[in-house]
Amino acid sequence: MNKSLNKQKPRVYGGTVSPYVRKVRVALAYKDVEFEDVEQTPFGAPAEFRELSPLSKIPVWQEGDFVLPDSSVILSYIEQRYPEPPLLPADPQPRARALWFQEYGGSKLNEATAGIFFERVVKPKILKLETNTKLVDHLLGKTLPRALDYLTKCLGDDEYMVGGMFSLADIALTTSFVNLNLAGVSVDTSRWPAYAAYVERIHALPFYAPIVADVPAWTKYRQD
Repeated sequence: MNKSLNKQKPRVYGGTVSPYVRKVRVALAYKDVEFEDVEQTPFGAPAEFRELSPLSKIPVWQEGDFVLPDSSVILSYIEQRYPEPPLLPADPQPRARALWFQEYGGSKLNEATAGIFFERVVKPKILKLETNTKLVDHLLGKTLPRALDYLTKCLGDDEYMVGGMFSLADIALTTSFVNLNLAGVSVDTSRWPAYAAYVERIHALPFYAPIVADVPAWTKYRQD
């Protein structure tokens, strides 16, 4: 059953390859909310889009005259606007934990995963700039392993990251691994088997899998 509350579908501006846009798309798919997907790159965005997004970043949510930039703010709104099924635990501590993982996924984890994708794919293919190989080596050798060590410890033997349920934490901690894979990197199954299995398991969920697959062909990294 569709849970959109307005006759006019809300719009989500952004690119299917963005991990932040993907967060919003997965949440809407999980809640069975219909929306209009408006492809919009933040690079060289027109003035009309910059009026919607003062930081010229994606995604942007537009619902009539109501406009929200920033994925975390959008997801907070979606959770209240379309509360079922919930993406945050009801109990205060696991709820706060899920929000923390959203912050971690969008900051330190994304620094590594999306950072590698940006260097290997976006810079050479869109911006026509050279890849900073030293930075990529640092992200692969230091930043990403530290994040995976921490997250593996947090996950333990659990199926989901927080509260025994699929939550915002699981979206935030797996979305950028789509970009990492496109950049030619996967989680080392010998070093982090539990986390590699976790990412694969979450990506395979029926509402998530089509969004994982929905990436342009040009985004795939090919080493010369």
